[in-house]
Amino acid sequence: MGTLQDSSLWVNDIIPGETETSEVSCVFPPDLLARVASDIVEGRIEGRIVGWYHSHPGHGLFVSQTDVQTHMQFCQFSPYAVSLVADPKAQEFGIWIFENGAGVVQLPSGLIHII
Repeated sequence: MGTLQDSSLWVNDIIPGETETSEVSCVFPPDLLARVASDIVEGRIEGRIVGWYHSHPGHGLFVSQTDVQTHMQFCQFSPYAVSLVADPKAQEFGIWIFENGAGVVQLPSGLIHII
């Protein structure tokens, strides 16, 4: 959850997904995003959907083709949607964005500020 302010995307909160997971995949239940969107409209949640996150424990930082498809689904909520991928074993994370003409690309670490 977050906002766009002064040409910067601010991620203010997360909503944990109720996912079905296996060793190599993570699936959002079909009604999860609809429920979150409804909560925003009804005022139960502040902000807007600005992206999603997931982990690749021990597999490094990358976006798979499935991750790219998921990222593009989040672009329906914001053209500035982000995908955060963490590798907790390596204690690393990366953020991906959609760029016209280039597709889903990793955001340079110099543009990420954590406060």
